[in-house]
Amino acid sequence: MRNIIRQYYVAYERDESGGYIASVPAIPGCVVYGKTIYEAYQNIQSAIQECLEVIQESNKPTPKESINPEIIRKFSFVTPKEYAKT
Repeated sequence: MRNIIRQYYVAYERDESGGYIASVPAIPGCVVYGKTIYEAYQNIQSAIQECLEVIQESNKPTPKESINPEIIRKFSFVTPKEYAKT
């Protein structure tokens, strides 16, 4: 079986308690919480993998990213690598 590497846009939102919610719009239900943005980043990485495994086991097609990366760059205030800093 050939492995296909996919990239997904991850949205980060700050909640009322000061934590962060991370979600992947292309994968319905792929949403996690972290007390810090780094924790949310780590949690969403695991969640993406788990969601994709469930989708494959269900014999459903792997979701394709529908957001154009060039559009995201125009509206982003922080680069993704800055989110991952500890």
